[in-house]
Amino acid sequence: MRLVLVRHGASQANLAGLVTGTPNDMLSPAGIEQARQASMQFAPLLQPQACYTSQWRRAQQTAEMVFPSLSFRVDPRLGETDAGDVADSKLTDFLQDQPDFYTSHLNAYPGGESHQQLYERVTSWLDDARQQHNGLVLAVCHAGPIACLMHHALGISMERFPCLMAQHTSLSIIDYAEGDNEAPRLQVFSQLPDVRLSKLMEPTA
Repeated sequence: MRLVLVRHGASQANLAGLVTGTPNDMLSPAGIEQARQASMQFAPLLQPQACYTSQWRRAQQTAEMVFPSLSFRVDPRLGETDAGDVADSKLTDFLQDQPDFYTSHLNAYPGGESHQQLYERVTSWLDDARQQHNGLVLAVCHAGPIACLMHHALGISMERFPCLMAQHTSLSIIDYAEGDNEAPRLQVFSQLPDVRLSKLMEPTA
C-alpha cells in the first residue's frame, strides 16, 4: 500500500494561535489559497484506490478543494488531537498555565486526550486501511495524525513526539509492503506543490 498524506490548509484556529481549535474550524483565506495552489499540482497526479478525511471541517474543505473529483470517506480516527476544554484557548495562555504539558506524550488535555491516545487511534485506522487496500490510499488530515504516522513508519518513540511536523497543504508518502516483515519506507515528507513533484510520485523499485 502507498499512503499519501496531505495536511489541511491554514485554518482560522491556526492563525489565531489556538491550542487546536474544534472540528467546526474552517480554512482561513490563506488556507483557501494554499488549497487552490495545491489542487493544480496534486490532483492530476493521484488516482487513489481509496480516499479518507477526518470529521474536521478544515480537513474536509481542503479535500474538497484540492481533489474536487474524488469522494472521501470520513473517519474520526484521522481527526486532530482532542484538546477538550482548552481546544479554543490561546496556546500561549495554555502553556503559561501548564508549562510542562508537552514534556510527555502521556499528558492528556483537560477533558480531552493525550498524544499517546491519538497515536493509538491513528494507527488503528492504519491497520484497517492496510487490511482493506493494497493500492494508493489518500488521507487528507492534520499535523498530529501525520506526525503519529511518521513516528510509526520510522520507528521513533512517541516520547519524542512530535518529531516531524508537516506544513500546511504539504504532501507526504509512505510505502508499506504486504505483511509485517518489511519496515515502512518514507518516500516524501512535507513536500509543498513544486514542479519536481511528478517525479517524486513515480513508484520506487
